[in-house]
Amino acid sequence: MWRGHELFITSLPSLVEYIPVTLFYFLVPTAISMVLGTVICLVRVGKRNLLYWLVSLFVSFFRGTPGLVQIYLVFFGLPEIFAIFGMNINRWDAGIFYVIATCCNFSSFVSEALRGAYGAIDKDQIEAGYSIGYNRWQCFWYVTAPLTLQVALPNLKNLEIDLLKGTAVAYVIGVVDVMGRADKIIALHRGYGQIWILLAAAVIYFLINVVIELVFNLLTEYFSRYERGLT
Repeated sequence: MWRGHELFITSLPSLVEYIPVTLFYFLVPTAISMVLGTVICLVRVGKRNLLYWLVSLFVSFFRGTPGLVQIYLVFFGLPEIFAIFGMNINRWDAGIFYVIATCCNFSSFVSEALRGAYGAIDKDQIEAGYSIGYNRWQCFWYVTAPLTLQVALPNLKNLEIDLLKGTAVAYVIGVVDVMGRADKIIALHRGYGQIWILLAAAVIYFLINVVIELVFNLLTEYFSRYERGLT
């Protein structure tokens, strides 16, 4: 019989091999959601037309329902919708469904973080950008976007940490990442020493979160310098 701490040591390398998979399901939704969340934010701070209300409903739904339920809805519901149009997507990799569900969820939270940050910035600085000859795009790129990001960074950091921790539920639809591999190891040992195996997975998630914290601290410092005009 394996001793608990020995199982921790032996399972850790196997879990480490799946870090790239976990990072993939963290970074891809991050990249897509940052773009989609920005678009949603722009719609939400604009005129209250039909698109505004449709986007608002989208945000409310994905912010107001559990992420796990959304994953199941996409995993089981999307094939049914595609089947109406004669398309069979049941052979899609489970990770695709996870990415779709996560992007819908995460972009909704990102949009709200950006919208709140935009509302908090000093609008006089935007006017100053126009006064020195910036057009609308230049003012957005050089003034509005950096200031909004600076204010939004603390919230975005928390959202990114939650996103990484959220990848741990992807295994419920068959995605094999760090948590999915840990679940298989636990099943292989018939539940023996599962606390030690889960502890090994927890250590990996914790270390990745430390890196995320460091990255966002650097970003916060950069945008603070940007605002002071030191770069």
